[in-house]
Amino acid sequence: MEHRMGSSSVTPDEMEFIQSWIRRLTDPSAGTGGVSAAGAARHSDGAPFSFACGLRSSREWLKPEDAKIQHGEWCGGKRIRTLRWADRETSIACEMELTEFSEFPAMEWVVRVRNVGGSDSDPVCDFKALDIVWKGAKEGEMPELRRSLGSDGRHDDFQYLRDELRQSMWNAPRTIRMDSAHNETFRKVRNGSASFALTDGRPSATWLPFFNLRTGEDGLISALGWSGQWFAEFAHDGKGTTTVSAGMEHLALKLRPGEAIRSPRILLLYWKGEPVHGHNVLRQFLLEFHSPRIDGKLAEMPICNGAWGGTPTQGHLDTISAIAQHGLPYDYYWVDAGWYGTSTKPCPDVFHGEWGITGDWRVNRNYHPDGLKPISDAAHKAGMKFLLWIEPERARYGTPVTLEHPDWFFRRGTEAPKPNEDLLLDLGNPAAWQWAVETVSTLIAENGIDCYREDFNTDPSPFWRNADAEGRKGIVEMRFIEGLYAFWDELRRRHPGLLIDNCASGGRRIELETISRSVALWRTDYNCFPFMNPDASQVHGAGLHMWLPLNATSPMAKSGDTYQVRSAYSAGLVFSVDEFGLRDWHAPDFPWDWLRKMIDEAKRLRPCFYGDFYPLTPCVIHPESWLAYQLLIPGKCEGAILAFRRAESPMGSATFQLCGLPEGTYELEDADSGKTWQATGEELRTAGLALNMPEPRSSRIVLYRRPRS
Repeated sequence: MEHRMGSSSVTPDEMEFIQSWIRRLTDPSAGTGGVSAAGAARHSDGAPFSFACGLRSSREWLKPEDAKIQHGEWCGGKRIRTLRWADRETSIACEMELTEFSEFPAMEWVVRVRNVGGSDSDPVCDFKALDIVWKGAKEGEMPELRRSLGSDGRHDDFQYLRDELRQSMWNAPRTIRMDSAHNETFRKVRNGSASFALTDGRPSATWLPFFNLRTGEDGLISALGWSGQWFAEFAHDGKGTTTVSAGMEHLALKLRPGEAIRSPRILLLYWKGEPVHGHNVLRQFLLEFHSPRIDGKLAEMPICNGAWGGTPTQGHLDTISAIAQHGLPYDYYWVDAGWYGTSTKPCPDVFHGEWGITGDWRVNRNYHPDGLKPISDAAHKAGMKFLLWIEPERARYGTPVTLEHPDWFFRRGTEAPKPNEDLLLDLGNPAAWQWAVETVSTLIAENGIDCYREDFNTDPSPFWRNADAEGRKGIVEMRFIEGLYAFWDELRRRHPGLLIDNCASGGRRIELETISRSVALWRTDYNCFPFMNPDASQVHGAGLHMWLPLNATSPMAKSGDTYQVRSAYSAGLVFSVDEFGLRDWHAPDFPWDWLRKMIDEAKRLRPCFYGDFYPLTPCVIHPESWLAYQLLIPGKCEGAILAFRRAESPMGSATFQLCGLPEGTYELEDADSGKTWQATGEELRTAGLALNMPEPRSSRIVLYRRPRS
């Protein structure tokens, strides 16, 4: 018998609950459809979104029973129903593209609003792509909001947090809101400075746009797909009812005749039991429906050797030759920034040279006289694929394209542009969009690129706000983001085997739409520096793994530092032979065998990170604590436990009760010693797995599997 606690196995009750909700939207006359009256009363009956046109609220005319519905066919485990409404009073038409899933208790939607009249509409505003009321199963029960921090380049990036939606024992109602103003206040406290990056319009810079609202023994996970500024609010009345709303933050504009706008994509996923169960259902849902595929198969996260683009060609060829000579089983050879432009200054690493002058995407012939193809060819010959860093959305004023087509770029201000001023490419401009497509597509084709790494090292919000015309607040951001999604879609259409790596000063562009098209191989810029704390990498992973299976980072580890390498293990890994100068692979005592062992170990663990994730300790960075988690591949009865005793921990041993294990006898293996032993699923769940680590700052990996009979 399978032990369900926390696993990704979906129950009939969960499916029936969400299907009943969908029926109430698409066929109100069907009633509760088997769900109790109390269960049906848990959520709003009306459309799960709202907006206003002038003084008229969509709630006045947009009723589920009045919708004209087009029912799609089931395909690939999902189907789309399109609900349409029209309001004669305002000449506004509305369309909700609602997606339901055959094997997951989830639904998602995008809303489009169009002006079908002959003149400008009144301002469309207060657009809440998600606008529902959610009630706890038991009266008066205090809900709890679970969320993770964003990627701010800090030690606590993606830390998993819990907030009780109660102000105090004496003042129960509490509202948690995430938007520019609240984020600015939060970041002042978090950063300890009023001057450091208080606002950032990239979607996962302050908060990850994924949330788990726990209401006793069940709850709702919500997520947003919007690569710009969003808001989310959880307002609890203190008596068990929470109003949940979310959407694009800056939007108030008159629609021109025939013009349409869209909402962020909204996901709702219902779960019962333990919150970790909801997270694991989400992980498997995202792998199935919101993760890139190559040749029809789920993309495999790579183990990469990262190299600097400003390194001359011969340096790359020497490194590739050494990798091949020593049999290092890398998946990708990664060429980062600095390979482009016309600079003659040395650019040996991220801290020197003129790599930040972006916009001229010609290969720099001073570093690479024959282009990048010799590097790509050598990588392919050595059994590796080729990854190249490009940042097409940001350009410095003075590069050729900015002088030839100044109308393709946004600026932060109105004064005359200054040399090397940062500009933002207008992806909503068809000509600029086409230039980006052709430029990047040509680089991919001519250089044999297998993975296109797109970085985005600027906050776009000042450019967007500055470019909005009077009475058109938000339109520039909207068209830019639509252009971004279409840009990636076109690259994937032209190059079917292409993997896209999504970077934005680290993981600041993680949301439902981008993860459907890309993976995050560099989840935080905290790991750019050799003095980073490996315990922070543990927190980054433990927090982000609760929501997103496909992510990676670099350990920035010195030779032989197994603890630091393991702290960065995820579904993928960026682990270079020189690790940005921390190791000299030319040295006669270079630890090739150790490096190979780490790569082999990361590859052995990789399938486990696609499975269920169970935190075994709190997600904290305290140096006196342990951090541990368990991975379990659904349906295979195998996985791994990763545990870390930190530098100041007084505990030399700890016992962890494992989760989700079906009955049977398991074979366990210590990754360091190779020692094996056996235990039953019941023993591992109840008595637990005892781990001994006599030395501070040490790690253990235990792999387990249930042998096939």
